[in-house]
Amino acid sequence: MYKIEDIGDNNFFLKARGNFPLKAAQRLKDDFLEKIEGLEHFSFIIDLSDIILISLESLEMLLDLLKQNNERLGKSAYVIRNNPPLGEEFKFVIDKAKSPKRKIVDTLEKAKEWLGISDIIIE
Repeated sequence: MYKIEDIGDNNFFLKARGNFPLKAAQRLKDDFLEKIEGLEHFSFIIDLSDIILISLESLEMLLDLLKQNNERLGKSAYVIRNNPPLGEEFKFVIDKAKSPKRKIVDTLEKAKEWLGISDIIIE
C-alpha cells in the first residue's frame, strides 16, 4: 500500500506500508509517472519506514524508474529506519542508479532538510 502526495513546488511525498509486491510497484510506477507528467523537474521524499517486505522485481522496477527520470530529478530522499535488510536492499538500488541527488536518511526531518523544505509539515 502507498500514497503519493503533492506537497508543493514540484515536491512530492510517497508513503509506503506493508508488503510491496510487483503489482504494487507497477501501480506506483504508473501513479508516479502521472504525477510528474509535464514537469521539467521534481523532488521526492520516499518514506519506507513502514515497509515490511519488498520483492526483488519491485526493486528492479523502481531502479528502472529512477534511471529513466534522473535528468528531471532535483533530489530524492529515502526514509528507512529500523529495517536493516530493507536499508541494504535500497543501498543496492541507489548504487545501481548512481546519482548525487539521492540519499538514504533515517528520519523524515533529515529528508526534508536534504530537499530544502524543512518548513513543510508532513503528517
